[in-house]
Parts: sequence; structure tokens; C-alpha cells
Amino acid sequence: MNDDQVDAAPSPVVAKRPTGWKSWIRQALGVAVSLVCLVLVFRRVDFDALKHALAEFRWHFLALGLVSLAIDYAARIERWAVMLRAAGAKVRTSQCVAPFLGSITLNNVLPLRAGDLVRALVFPSAIGVSRVTATASLLFERLIDLLTLLLSLGIGLLISPMSLPEWIGTTVVFVAIVGVVTLAIIVFFGRHLIALLHWMAQRLERVKSLAKLILLAATLVGQIGSMGSMRTMLRVLLLSAVVWAGEAGLFWAMFQGLEIYAGYSSALMVMAIATLSTLVPSSPGYVGPFHLAAFAAVHALGGADAQAASFAVLAHLSLWLPTTVAGGLAILLNPKLFAAQSRGSAS
Repeated sequence: MNDDQVDAAPSPVVAKRPTGWKSWIRQALGVAVSLVCLVLVFRRVDFDALKHALAEFRWHFLALGLVSLAIDYAARIERWAVMLRAAGAKVRTSQCVAPFLGSITLNNVLPLRAGDLVRALVFPSAIGVSRVTATASLLFERLIDLLTLLLSLGIGLLISPMSLPEWIGTTVVFVAIVGVVTLAIIVFFGRHLIALLHWMAQRLERVKSLAKLILLAATLVGQIGSMGSMRTMLRVLLLSAVVWAGEAGLFWAMFQGLEIYAGYSSALMVMAIATLSTLVPSSPGYVGPFHLAAFAAVHALGGADAQAASFAVLAHLSLWLPTTVAGGLAILLNPKLFAAQSRGSAS
């Protein structure tokens, strides 16, 4: 089975996306989660103190934080290009800029992480990449990011003065072990796993839809395995370190701007906690869970309620606004991102 045949397989999956009342229920639950989190953050905050903290913010640190964020996203784009090339796609890093930033904007403004779906299934045709390769790169990217964030959290827990409940450390270790084992199985035992999936597909060939999904899974495992060569893995891990070091740099700059006297290790940990909180279903832009996680983490560092709330608001805006604007401009300046998919659907 060639890549073009497999690439056609995701279409039925897209058709099964939640529609009608099911979609509205999910969105309503997300909005409800966001509102509950925001109430928990701001219910005990003195708004006069909050206004004073924001007014006293040292804005030159924001510029430093945005430079760090720019380095973060440059590394993300280069990392995605490295993954795609490792899987056999012939793409330049410059071609990956618009689809990557565009997907971030869509994640920021649409529910259910729609930007990820678009980057996997819509944008690839504009840069000559198969949907299976793009989907595999997205899955690989998410797994690497999860492991890197857990490592960041672990380093922060060891170095930072913040004390967290023991169950958090236990959970971090458990999830990290599961992630490492999963990645190791795909990278080192990928051929055996692919053979097993093909065997399962043959046994279930009477159930065509299930057999197709299993074959698609086998192809994804193969694509991820090709991205996991030693040379590619080293480059991906190095770029991932730059990604999260850059994002932590923004959090550190927010600390300095608000005169929260915490070091870079604390910024690394708060960044990991706030980012992991975005896994919780919520309204577009991760409003609510991000604020609650950031507020709680800064409060645990000794920050006052007003400082913690100011940090949560400014950190979220500093992450959300620049990436949303950059991605929106990328989409406006590259209308072929969607046009290419339209031509492909019509053919």
C-alpha cells in the first residue's frame, strides 16, 4: 500500500467529527470549565490591588519576553520541518512557517484544538506533504513536548523553592515513564508493531472501516519511526529544549516585570504547570485552566493574590496575542493554504 492510498484514509475520520448537539455540548462544557476556573482565580482578588499591580508592571521586560517567545516559535517551526524531512517530505523550513503559525491561531480562536486537525489534514497539501506524514509529525511533536514539559517540571521541582503535593511528583514520574516506553516501542520495535497491526488488519478485513483504521495506525507508526532515527531524535530533542527554554524565558520576564523575585527554575516549573493545564478541555485559547494553573503556581511561590492574578492575565495575553496575530497574518498572506485543499477535494 503506497502513501497516496493511505493518505485517503483520514477522510472518513473527518466525517465523523462531532456535529450538531454533541458539538454544542462539548463547547458548552468547555466554556463552563473556563468560567469555573476564572471564578476560582478572581473570587478572592482585590481588584484595586490587581489594577495597581498591572499599572506598576515594568513593561521593558515584556519586550525581552517577546524576544524569547520569538526564539521559541522559530525553534518549533524548524523542529516541525526536521520531522517532515525525516519522514521523506521535501520541504524547506520557510514553507512550514505559514501552516504552523496558522494552526496556532486556529487553536487560539476555535474550540477543540481545531488548528491541530487543520495542520494535519488541510494545510499539508499546500506544501506538498501527505496528510499521514503531517499527522504522524503532529503526534510525534506532542509526545516529545509532553516528555520535555515533564522533564521541565521535574527540574523545577528539584531546584525551585516551591513545594508541591507528593502526588504531583508521583504522577509526573509515572506519565514520563509511560511516554518514554511508548516512544521507545515505536522507535526501536516499530517494525514488529507494524507487522502486528497488519496481521490484525488481515484478520479483521471483513470489518473494512476498522481494518482501514488499523492500517492507518500502522502507517503512522512507520512514519513516526522514521522520524525517530538517532540523528533526527537528537536534533528534535535539542530544538525542543530551545522551544521550552524560550517559553520559560517569557514567564521569567513576567516575573521580573511584576517584581516577583523567583528564578529561572521557578519560571520553568510554572511554565510546565500552566502549559500542561491546557490539556484540560476549555473554551478557545485555553482561557480558565491556564489562568488557574498559573495563579496557583505563582501563589505557591509566595506571590500575593494580585501579583498571581496579574501574572496569569499577562502571561496568557503575552502567549495568546502575538501568536494569534502572527498566525492570522500568515493565513491572510497565504490563501493557498486552504485553496490547495479545496482543489484536492474537488478532484
